[in-house]
Amino acid sequence: MNLNLPERAVADRVSLKQHLKAGERCSFAQLEGPGCIQHLWITPTREENGNRDTIIRIYFDDEPIPYVEAPIGDFFGVMHGKKFYPINTPYLAVSAESGYSCYFKMPFARSARIELEGGEKSKTVYLMVDWHRYPGQELKEARRFAARWRREMPTQSYGEDYLILDADGPGQLLGFVYGVRLIDNEDRWSHGGGDNIYIDGLGQYPAYIRGIGGEDTFGAGFGGALHNPPESYLYQGIPYYVHEDTGEARPAQRLVGYRFYENESIHFEESIHVRFGSMSNDICSTVYWYQEKPVRPFFKMPSFTYLQPHALTGNASMPNSRGMNLTMPLGTNDLELPASGQWWVCGPFFNRSNKAMDTTLAAEIEFFPDQLYDGMHNEDSLWLTAGSVNSGKHQARWLRRNALHGFVDFRHVFRPNAKSVAPTEAGVALARCTLYAERETTVSLRVAWDDELVIRLNEVVYPMGKHTAFRDKTIQVKLKAGANTLLLKLSNELGANHGGWAFCCKVTDESGSVLVAAAEEAPRTNGEEPYND
Repeated sequence: MNLNLPERAVADRVSLKQHLKAGERCSFAQLEGPGCIQHLWITPTREENGNRDTIIRIYFDDEPIPYVEAPIGDFFGVMHGKKFYPINTPYLAVSAESGYSCYFKMPFARSARIELEGGEKSKTVYLMVDWHRYPGQELKEARRFAARWRREMPTQSYGEDYLILDADGPGQLLGFVYGVRLIDNEDRWSHGGGDNIYIDGLGQYPAYIRGIGGEDTFGAGFGGALHNPPESYLYQGIPYYVHEDTGEARPAQRLVGYRFYENESIHFEESIHVRFGSMSNDICSTVYWYQEKPVRPFFKMPSFTYLQPHALTGNASMPNSRGMNLTMPLGTNDLELPASGQWWVCGPFFNRSNKAMDTTLAAEIEFFPDQLYDGMHNEDSLWLTAGSVNSGKHQARWLRRNALHGFVDFRHVFRPNAKSVAPTEAGVALARCTLYAERETTVSLRVAWDDELVIRLNEVVYPMGKHTAFRDKTIQVKLKAGANTLLLKLSNELGANHGGWAFCCKVTDESGSVLVAAAEEAPRTNGEEPYND
């Protein structure tokens, strides 16, 4: 991770042993800049679940929002409240009996402050901070280190992927640690799929990176169901893996994996959004990145009670596949993400032999959100499995979706309920929005996608062709004064990104201003209120 740091460094260290009272927030180190933290070592507790009873926060350059916020163990890669397990990487290292080290470089221009918050128990903390001072020199590096923890219990099955990161550029993704406690007894944790990274949807060069199975992201294979022994390598590994005895014939996995993007560095200019495929499980993560702008939180740290393993994270009664009745406070801790417009999406339509793409679908030429449409499925369609039918995915329908940094991902809405590695059925989906123009004008319409795309703008059809990888194309189109209807029709095959079914769209006028996609007012076919997810 190359940083623009001054050449002459003076080595310094903060070394202390300090008592942290229950419920106390205390500054453990206050550093004057310019400088750069080189190494953190800490021993906060030797109790099981104790490292979920302390939160670490790091502030840079007097910003009021911490750049780092995580339970102390999770920040160093030790999840599920465990005391320790061996980790040996260039960035995180864990030794026996909760000796944690972090080697991410953390530059600052004016100041850095490390704060710890104690939970329900008092404790003694041992801390060393190795850092460089740059007296008489200017720090030109604009990026600051950031890290955020998030947990969701239970996550969705065959629905929204687990959110790891949402951040503004410019910046660089460094990596993440990902923990799973298996609850779902219907499918493997890894069948939810791997990492999905959405980059610069409204920037100059949009990109979409997609994994396969969950275990593949961490260098493992064959479902991660029989992973023996735990292992820690330089940039990826599964350092913690056990089977919990739940009293059922099938053991439940508890595991932690990590991935650092060192050689395959991932930079972003405008934005980055990271998700990980999930089934209905207890999932937590810590993500690490650099960015130039002050950090924008996307998750609110819950109370210490909800930090503990097995604690639920929200308020709607939801039975899961094990017959448990889970009470989950939906959205309690997630903060609102910056939406870049809103679309109506419609699907799924079965597309084997390209039949849906070759057909003018009824939903292309009419718009009734309370209408159900024939999905054109063959008997062996994955959207006709019992799980897909029970969840209503066998019939195409309209749903309202926010675009995140210009991206819309159909898989979060139309994934069939079928066992396998994030299976992809040959499908088609539609996305519809309204663009408003004050006068008749010509605009640039840029769309990035893979597989086959057709665009309808008002009454004009634009066949955009087929991409074998996620690439963009820009066309010049005319808008009339007032409301203009834009409709995208996108096919999905397995392809080079394991069935990624996403697009990003950006419309700019002659002045360079971006036109925001709007979900139009929903007409009704039968006098009822329109359907809205």
